[in-house]
Amino acid sequence: MKVTNIDLYKYFNEPKPNKQARGFLHGIFFDHDLDDLEMCPKRVHPMMLVIPGGGYCFVSRREANPVCLAFANEGFNCFWLDYSISPYSHYPTMLIEAMMALTYLHKKAKYFHSNPKQIAVSGFSAGGHLAGMLGTLSEEEKTLFPPLLKSGAKAAALVLGYPVIGPLEKDCSSQYLGILMGEGDPNPDRMSLLRRLDNGIPPTYIWSTKEDTTVPPDTNAKPFAEALKERNIPCLYRLYEHGPHGLTSCDPNTYLAKQDHRDADAARGWIREAVQFLASNGVAVIDR
Repeated sequence: MKVTNIDLYKYFNEPKPNKQARGFLHGIFFDHDLDDLEMCPKRVHPMMLVIPGGGYCFVSRREANPVCLAFANEGFNCFWLDYSISPYSHYPTMLIEAMMALTYLHKKAKYFHSNPKQIAVSGFSAGGHLAGMLGTLSEEEKTLFPPLLKSGAKAAALVLGYPVIGPLEKDCSSQYLGILMGEGDPNPDRMSLLRRLDNGIPPTYIWSTKEDTTVPPDTNAKPFAEALKERNIPCLYRLYEHGPHGLTSCDPNTYLAKQDHRDADAARGWIREAVQFLASNGVAVIDR
């Protein structure tokens, strides 16, 4: 396997909006030049774009490389986005960077021995909200980054872990939409993913825990899953009994405390279940 690190602004020859802007894509992918002697030379790997959380004010490393490694073990070429954050950047900067990452993977799919139509996007917490925005782009938003519009790049599926959805009625997770939009925005809740579903959304796997008080599932993940099912969008929602916010890939590299260890053991099955859901919706390893 190989690793890659891409400055998306430099790759697309786009000026950065400010000196603190990020827009870096980091990845691990299967390299056929090295692996063909022992692996199927015509194998096509799906791609996973991982968007970590952090409340739009930092980017969680616990939800970056560990998640990439977990899905790489399932045959995915995996990449995570280090996106711009508050207070230096607000919407739509981080969404444009996510659009850049998706467009880059679409354009480079052949190089990665992947199918440009098999790009899943996984996001956690506020990163789940950003992934959801990427999967529900409006026609107006697509014009913010013309290369995406020209390429036709889009997410084939979403995998959302304890996502901020942005409730129609405010709860404790509403603050993250305020951070996304910046001080002075009179109505940040308009960015609720529940308000964006008319734009369309791909098949979506969602998981959370009942004990999550940071992003309560009853006002975020649950109503979102219900809205998808009402629209006949393929959706699987898994709610685990125990566990705090931020369980990420549920492996020893991401545990925060002994309690996390017990909770993560129970929730660890989400990765395999998500892989099965993706495969049932056309995003899977293919041997030709």
